[in-house]
Amino acid sequence: MQSRHFQAIAGIGLALGGTLVPSVASAQYNRVPDPNAKRVMVAVFRSGEKGLGVQAADAVRSRMNSEFPFKQVYVLPKQDITATLEASGFPVADALEPHDQKALATLLRADEYVTGIVSKTPTGVKVEANLVLARDNALVQPLGVYDAKSVGEASGLIAKELKEARKQLESEQKCINAARQQQYDAAIAAAKEGIVAYPKATLTRICWANVLVTQKAPAAEQLKIAKEIVDIDAKSRPGLAILAQSYRDTNQGDSAVVTLTRLLATDPKNPRLQKDVVEALAVLANPKVAKPVIDEAVQANPGDPELLKLRWLILLSTRDFKEAFTQGDELTKLDTSFADTTYFIRTARAYAADSQFQKAAETASKGMAKFPENASLAYEQIVGLRAAGQNQQALEALDKAIAAKMPVENAQTVRITLLKDLGKGDEVLPAIKSAIAAGDTTQNLRVLALQSANDAYRKAAASKDLNDFATAVETLKYADSVVPNSLKAQSQFLLGATYVAFGQAKLAAAQAGKQCAPAKEAKDLFVEAQILLPKGGSFSPDAMRQLMGAVMQLDPYADQLIKAICK
Repeated sequence: MQSRHFQAIAGIGLALGGTLVPSVASAQYNRVPDPNAKRVMVAVFRSGEKGLGVQAADAVRSRMNSEFPFKQVYVLPKQDITATLEASGFPVADALEPHDQKALATLLRADEYVTGIVSKTPTGVKVEANLVLARDNALVQPLGVYDAKSVGEASGLIAKELKEARKQLESEQKCINAARQQQYDAAIAAAKEGIVAYPKATLTRICWANVLVTQKAPAAEQLKIAKEIVDIDAKSRPGLAILAQSYRDTNQGDSAVVTLTRLLATDPKNPRLQKDVVEALAVLANPKVAKPVIDEAVQANPGDPELLKLRWLILLSTRDFKEAFTQGDELTKLDTSFADTTYFIRTARAYAADSQFQKAAETASKGMAKFPENASLAYEQIVGLRAAGQNQQALEALDKAIAAKMPVENAQTVRITLLKDLGKGDEVLPAIKSAIAAGDTTQNLRVLALQSANDAYRKAAASKDLNDFATAVETLKYADSVVPNSLKAQSQFLLGATYVAFGQAKLAAAQAGKQCAPAKEAKDLFVEAQILLPKGGSFSPDAMRQLMGAVMQLDPYADQLIKAICK
């Protein structure tokens, strides 16, 4: 049946005066429940075979009526359950979802309820049953899995185990009451009594484990009792939760991930569990251990979108990209809302990590078509285009985003890098100056300014052209004015080195043309070099010493040339 919350049934209860009074149904029973008897509901078992779940529940209910003393256990009549379901519009032959089972049990004032799964086998049936406390559907006591010739035969085995399992309930209640009164030693003693009464007890062990958590007992103690719970009931939500935390606290990361994944498989739509598992995978950094667990969970719950989403995240973490891409495509078809910004961003990054840069750009572009104002998607699109060698398209996409005032990450740095990639060197420095003047404070931009100045210096050193040297000096002066202190030594060394080379070029020009002005300018450059080189000496001490030696020789030569030429 389609899952619904049981508010509808609760409404029926209110209409009847606050509680559901099954007067008509109960009239068919001659017995009136003892006020001290525990009220137990048997829910329709889950089954893929039509009618089989009802047969199993009826057989268990019937066997319980004959096995349990009436004054101790009152098995809620089928008529009461059916009347309530029909009044609320719920099908009576379908298994309810866990939260609806609990709501129905609460409405019928049941203390406990029995639920299970039944399927046909070549030799008969396979039946799995659980006892659940109505106050919390996470408090589950497994009653076993039985291969039998019929549901009638299986019901006898279930009733027998239920009789044994219920021997812990008085101790479990004593444990709960003592814990509420902060009498923790008494609570643990009561839990141990319950385990003696029923060695396979999970309910008293859960109370014991919760007491240890409340007491902040050593993780090793919590781990021990949690393991016992999970060994008995592999799907115990309280047991798995405490076990996972205990593994975390004892630095057993892989076991924590596996346990969290198993826990999520028991309640795949729980957003808090989803968050815990994903965060644990990120922190513990070994998601491969979770993959077989999530694969098993998906196989057991085919088509469950929440489990499939978790599997997709795990596949991305384990870099199983081919499977992740396939899983992502399936999810977007199963649930169109899954294709949100996170999906497109993660998928684009995964394609990039898999060196499929064109696919990364295409994925980000699809995301942009759906979410045109998302800056993160714009960034992934631009980076993908650049990595795919489509620099011009990347620049156009970035300029479009900047014009739209989208806060693209490191927008100006990326733009200047693209200009350099495209060979538009003459646009680089103006772009840097414009961005910094506009208030961009990123360090990357200042590093690019220094790199641009270094490129200008290398160009001048190669060409020996005076105009190139003049450009290099101006570029380096600007870079020196904007770089952080950590780069000051480098910028001042480069500027000093440029002054030396520029001075040499000026001397050569002065000598060749018998010109006074270049000789005097060379002299001034050597003076500046002698000031700046020591300041930048920490960047390259050996080169600084060589350049200072060269200046010591060039400076007297400049004096001689000035004396000879300048009249």
